[in-house]
Amino acid sequence: MTRSLVRSTFALTLPFLSGCALVAGAGVGYVVYEKALNDSVHEAQVKDDVDTVWASVQETMGFLIDPKTELTVRTFPRSIQARVDGADVVVEVETYDIDRTIIRVRAEKYLTHDGATSNEVMKAILDRLS
Repeated sequence: MTRSLVRSTFALTLPFLSGCALVAGAGVGYVVYEKALNDSVHEAQVKDDVDTVWASVQETMGFLIDPKTELTVRTFPRSIQARVDGADVVVEVETYDIDRTIIRVRAEKYLTHDGATSNEVMKAILDRLS
């Protein structure tokens, strides 16, 4: 009788455990990859529709932009230019596949590559998306 009680208890908790694993795995699997291409360009691929990502990137850049400056937004190809922390930043968003989007961030400050700013911008974009 004890074995059947243990089995039934395990059987009842199994769906809850697997549900927790799926929820925990959902946030982890959102970013497919993230890498630095060179000193100033960071790239990430995310599991989301390009329109959703594009809207989120525009909103995020609106928060990051330096005061008294403006965003320059191009809808095709999707790109945003802005000044962030004194650096000229360009963010490109493109479709990779269905529900897969590539985000590319490039930054230059004083005519040199600015990997730190491009990394900060990419982190802010990915944090807002997750």
